[in-house]
This record gives sequence, C-alpha cells and structure tokens, in this order.
Amino acid sequence: MNEPVPLRSEDRAAFESALSKALAAPDVRAALGRPGAPHTAGELRARALAAADSLAAEASPEYAALLDARSGPAPGASPAGGTGARAAVAVLTVLTPLLSIAAAVIFLLLGYGLRVAGASDPLAGTLVATGWTAAVIAAVTGLAAGAGLAFTAARHRATQGHAQPAPDALAQAHAAWLHALVQRALLPHLRRELGLRDSTPDFTDTPPAPAPGPAPGKRARLGYSRPDFASPDFAGPDFAGPDFTGPARHSSE
Repeated sequence: MNEPVPLRSEDRAAFESALSKALAAPDVRAALGRPGAPHTAGELRARALAAADSLAAEASPEYAALLDARSGPAPGASPAGGTGARAAVAVLTVLTPLLSIAAAVIFLLLGYGLRVAGASDPLAGTLVATGWTAAVIAAVTGLAAGAGLAFTAARHRATQGHAQPAPDALAQAHAAWLHALVQRALLPHLRRELGLRDSTPDFTDTPPAPAPGPAPGKRARLGYSRPDFASPDFAGPDFAGPDFTGPARHSSE
C-alpha cells in the first residue's frame, strides 16, 4: 500500500465532492437502504473524512501529477550571495546616471560662471571639462541602465509565462485524480464498510450523450403535421324499391 499523502487545504473540498459521488453509487445506496445496514451515510462520510490522508494515498500518483501540473517547471535556484550582488549592481545602475547628471550640472555652471565673470583662472576650464566628462558618463550609464531594465523585464515575463501551467493539462490532471480517488480509494472503502463484494462493477457518473441533431443542410421539422383530411368512403343507402306486385288474382272455379 502507498504511503499516506497529506492533502492540501485547497483539495479538501474536492475530496468531499468525490466522496459524495462515491456515496451516490447504486450499490452503496442500495446497501444503505436495506434494513439493518451496518452504517448510515453520515457515519460513512465521517469515517472517510477522518481517514482522508490514508484514502488519498491510493491515488497518490495522480495527486503527484496534479501538484506537478499546478507548480509548473521549477525555476533555477540562485546562489545565496547572488541576490545581494544583483541588488548592489541594480543600485549602482540607478544612482550612477543621477549622480553623474548632478555633477555635470554643477561643474558646468561653475565653470561657465567663472568664464562669464572674466576670470582667467585655469580653474574655469577644468570645471567645464569635468562637467562635460560627467555628462558623457551620465549618458553612457543611462543607456546601460535602460538596456538592463528592458532585459530584466523581458526575462521576468518569460519566466512567468513558463511557470503558469496550461489550463487543459491542469483540468485533465484534476479529473484523473478525482477518478482514481473514487474508483481506487473511496468506493472500495465504502464497500468494505458495508460488507459488499469486491467484484461490484465500477461506478461511473459520466453524463449521457446528447441526442444527435439534424443532419447538416437539413432543417429540423417541428413536431406538428397537418391531419389527413381524406374524405371517408361514403355511399348512399341502397334504396331499392320493395318488390311490389299487384293483388293476386283468384281463379274462379
């Protein structure tokens, strides 16, 4: 027997729904309706819910597949120190253009201010050259920061797209788990509790197939047709005249 697999809290409601389907099986309902049944439906439900983890172990492969479908591919693990290094690089990438722009503005204002004031001190030229150098550094680091942000955003969107499971695969995994839970865990447990044979056919709750529609290209006929007003065979009554003869002649003797 498989090891018990603890159910997650979000799957408890699905387990109870599967238990309701198993209790609705024809043989289980018939056994519960017989006089002297060993358990009632409420007792069976309570006992099955108390042993939910043990019963779910019978469908552990399907449950593991469901959990894998929910989680999707696991993202690659990063080293412990990688997060701090990336944070420092991100801070420098943002601050360097801002500090360079501020330095360029300050040096250029001072340098050109000294030139306007008529100072012949070489300090003015040094300040101007330093200001333009800071401006170039600001432009280069700004472009690098923009490219880095665009690359990070694209990688984040790609990671999110791969991490989300396909809706069809998730629905199929969920349906397969519920089917295995009913057929291999809940129905055998209920039948053992009620003393039923293990050879009882599996219970299926597949809805009936819809009735076939009209053939393509043909219009559906309504359920009404005009009555057949054929006239009945009528013939006039036979009015044949009575066989009338005159009075009998008496012969004289």
